[in-house]
Amino acid sequence: MSKAFSNRDPGTAPSGEQDWLAPAAALIESAPVAMYQTDGEGNRVYANPEYRRVFGLGVEQGADDWLQGVHPDDRARMERSWADFRTHPCPMIFEYRTAPQDGVVRHYTEQVVPVNGMAAFVGTITDVTDLASENRTLLETLMANLPLSLIACDADGVITLYNRAAAELLSMQSDNSSAGKTCEHVVGAQIYHADGVTPLDLADRPLVKALRGELVDDVELVVVPRDSTERVTVTNGRRLTAPDGRALGAFIVTEDITERRRSELELERVHEQLRTSARQAGMAEVATSILHNVGNVLTSIHVAATMVQDGLERSKASDLCEMAELLLAQGARLGEFMTHDERGKIVPAYLQALGQQLTAETEAALEHMATLRKSLEHVDSAVAMQQKFARVASMRETVSVVDLVEDSLRLSASAFNRHGIELRREFHPLPAITVDKHKVLQILVNLIHNAMNACNESDRKDKVLRLRIEGGDPLIRISVSDNGVGIAPENMGRLFTHGFTTRPKGHGFGLHSGAIAARELGGSLRAESAGAGRGATFILELPRDPPA
Repeated sequence: MSKAFSNRDPGTAPSGEQDWLAPAAALIESAPVAMYQTDGEGNRVYANPEYRRVFGLGVEQGADDWLQGVHPDDRARMERSWADFRTHPCPMIFEYRTAPQDGVVRHYTEQVVPVNGMAAFVGTITDVTDLASENRTLLETLMANLPLSLIACDADGVITLYNRAAAELLSMQSDNSSAGKTCEHVVGAQIYHADGVTPLDLADRPLVKALRGELVDDVELVVVPRDSTERVTVTNGRRLTAPDGRALGAFIVTEDITERRRSELELERVHEQLRTSARQAGMAEVATSILHNVGNVLTSIHVAATMVQDGLERSKASDLCEMAELLLAQGARLGEFMTHDERGKIVPAYLQALGQQLTAETEAALEHMATLRKSLEHVDSAVAMQQKFARVASMRETVSVVDLVEDSLRLSASAFNRHGIELRREFHPLPAITVDKHKVLQILVNLIHNAMNACNESDRKDKVLRLRIEGGDPLIRISVSDNGVGIAPENMGRLFTHGFTTRPKGHGFGLHSGAIAARELGGSLRAESAGAGRGATFILELPRDPPA
């Protein structure tokens, strides 16, 4: 305070300078803006009264004690920034908060510029609290009306901010009583994995995972708000860190995609209807083609039968009978008749011609009969094809559960020995069920195939695949277990999502289509795993009796 802003006492200045220097110094001393001056090395050598007031400096304190007046959360950053300035003095701008005075935290912008003609710098500090407050109000209004759910917490996991959308989606308390409560205390909604069945553990919630530093990208969850219907959501989140790497907290942004998913499901339903219609239309086309072919074959059969009939009607076999009667009538005179009677003399030639005629007629009849046989075989083949399509189109039949599982195993039997996988059967006797056999086989074959892949991808030498059948009224359970690579916890909720796969060459359709098929059968498909490297179990539940 005793040093003049120009580093010279006004009384020692030349008379020409005294005319303006003294008023300038008085103006600086009484200015409502905090001002200070540094020497060429960045040491603060002068500060006006407003500067001392801003930083709460006492009479005995110097201008370089300003750092203790900075807000504790900004102090380390400002200390580093000022050290950089002193090492490389140059024009700079700082932004920080001051320590609370009378319970109020103020926001300031500080600008440092060189003094013309001197190896020194001058700094001015402007109070921008009102502007920051306006910006904060604008930001809070924006967040409050944001259609996305936004939640933030501090480094201890204590909720510090959430907007209206978050309060409605997660059934959070909408007043200030939620402040200071941890994540699990403010969320009243039920949260499940993407399957809508498996509850989400607190440790796996997106905000908690983000706070641990884990990446939270497009995590699909099902949320059931209190006194409301379930919502399908997608969440993204990140951990917040200070420039020095210190954890400040975390935030998550959640989008409600229920309507979008409903539209996707409706589109999938319509697509399935179109596929069904196309399949039925294709079957009808096949049936029409089969009937057309049968019609053509029937025409050939009719022609061949007519030719056989015409040949038999024109046959000379009756002439042979007449000739035999004539010869029998001669009795003892047969020799004389054959040698002296004109009619007897032509008998050998006539018999030869008749034999040739009968041979030709027989050959023609055999050709027509061969045509008939081939035509009948064609009809039989066409009928068998139609029956095959009829079996594929059939929806339900009563079958043994064990036979179903064994059928699915037979389709992969050779792979067990080839890959050294031990198969264990744990079948409990159960009554037959009425079900769409082909859909069940589709699910089981895919599960067995996945289990074998999981065993092959592990480093275990004792590869085991276990099939278990159990249950009763009203559900039966078919479990496919392996001791392979297992399922990471972060993947459990996405297993049955369309297109999701952890295998480089996988397509992500098998489990998704299997889950849909299980629902169509009135049952469900779910997964269990203790984690990566600890195997997995897939459980197919089916009703004993088909849904109405």
